[in-house]
Amino acid sequence: MKVAISFPGCHRRGGVERVVFECARFLAGRGHDVNVFATEWETDAGFSIRYHRVPVSGGPAFRRLPSFLRNCTERVDGYGYDVLNTHGCVCPTGGVHWVQSVHRAWLERSRAFRSARSWGRLKQKLNPLHPVLLRLEETHFRKRAYQKLIATTEQVRADLKRFYDVPEQDVCLISNGFSPSEFNPVWRAEMRDIVRQQLELLPEHFVLLFAANELERKGYGTVLDALRRLNDPRLRLLVVGRPPVKEVRRQAAKFGVLTQVIACGSTNEIAKFHAAADVFVLPTQYEAFSLAILEALGSGIPVITTDVPGSRDAIQAEVNGLLLDDPTSGAELVEAINHLMQGETCARISASAPATVTSFQWPHVLLQYEQILLEHTKQG
Repeated sequence: MKVAISFPGCHRRGGVERVVFECARFLAGRGHDVNVFATEWETDAGFSIRYHRVPVSGGPAFRRLPSFLRNCTERVDGYGYDVLNTHGCVCPTGGVHWVQSVHRAWLERSRAFRSARSWGRLKQKLNPLHPVLLRLEETHFRKRAYQKLIATTEQVRADLKRFYDVPEQDVCLISNGFSPSEFNPVWRAEMRDIVRQQLELLPEHFVLLFAANELERKGYGTVLDALRRLNDPRLRLLVVGRPPVKEVRRQAAKFGVLTQVIACGSTNEIAKFHAAADVFVLPTQYEAFSLAILEALGSGIPVITTDVPGSRDAIQAEVNGLLLDDPTSGAELVEAINHLMQGETCARISASAPATVTSFQWPHVLLQYEQILLEHTKQG
């Protein structure tokens, strides 16, 4: 099968980008002719994958993303393939589209946490990216410009039906996954002392890990508020992701906890930071199905996150983590962190976490993905 995979990024530094990275490697490992159409990628010498650069316009995202769509469509249309696999509405139409989330659903959810007159609500209203993404969703979903849709959860499928009247039979379910060779408790234990020394962490430090490429939606402010309320010198917070280190530190200083925050920047080796951490915290306002949560659980890290669709699909309370009711409540997060810091609670949950996500390992998950692509080839 000659497959064309499209998304702006194919690497391990983001959520959807990681999915694209794993899809390409899996298909190549199964002997398929894999062609990735992207603007940036991370290569792997162990896999035969051809990369096709898609140029984008400079400037803000509301200009870059439509330019990726135009330029990628031109390149893909002129390329002979058996099946097209896309991973977002900024990609060409007419393929097997893996839907990680519905943007209209996120906008609806965000209004529950932002008052009509708040600065966050005003910025959202004035942000020109939102109407661009909504128009692209209309084109892909309401106009049925796809062969098949893959949804990560039942909630995503329900959102496609609710907002765009997508027929249920057009959508199949495939969860996100994680790499068991990269995220496992054995490697984490072996690397723990080494990585903590590199980060200048002391044995008595209890380390929280916040890994996200967005600060506001993923709840960084809530984590900082909890850190301030706890006022515990043993606590350290690792912040990993694309947000500028300067901004991560500025917000930490605003809450008066800068000395407890280590801004690590973006990485394609998030497992390294798993080794140093005791608890993963993600009080997110909206989550379709977080890769970061699965990866943390696979490494054996207890997860504190919000009781929202996507997060609750992976978390079993007191077995592999804890669920929060309010992603904006620093006080509620304080209670959860204190609970995990008491006695053997953290160690118990850490030991039981990996077994709860074995069914989400990429080698299992992507077999179904491959079958769907085969069913939708030009010969199929």
